[in-house]
Amino acid sequence: MMRVLEFVDTHAPHLHTTSTLQDAVDKLDLYKATVLPVLDDEGVVVGLITERQVFDALYAEWQAAARQVPAPQLASLHPYAYARKESPVAQWMTLSPPVLSEHAPIEEAVALMLQHELDTLPVQGEGKFIGTIRLVDCCQAILEPQNG
Repeated sequence: MMRVLEFVDTHAPHLHTTSTLQDAVDKLDLYKATVLPVLDDEGVVVGLITERQVFDALYAEWQAAARQVPAPQLASLHPYAYARKESPVAQWMTLSPPVLSEHAPIEEAVALMLQHELDTLPVQGEGKFIGTIRLVDCCQAILEPQNG
């Protein structure tokens, strides 16, 4: 049986509860990630913030105004987003997200990703964040040659 540990990315980006929306944008962009686990001071996963949640936080006024015709210009909404860039991600993140044990079977990772509509899940070992597993890792797992 293949386990999450075999496929975990131990260099995965993450944030802390004190990180800001600007920090989230910077890491999402730098790592080309779509999900960032949020850790407390002890290294425990307490939340997840997705690229979509960051986008929604920064484009909230646009989305409200976009129902009008014509759609608003970005420049008019810049002050709202700019004022929010130092907001802590804790304000926008999903609390108590699904977290995998490093010893979990790959099937559990697949099931949780489908159930929560996420393409990345945090992995913990001994109660602390050790990395993430992504949909592509699950694809690698199912394509590995079977022994026996």
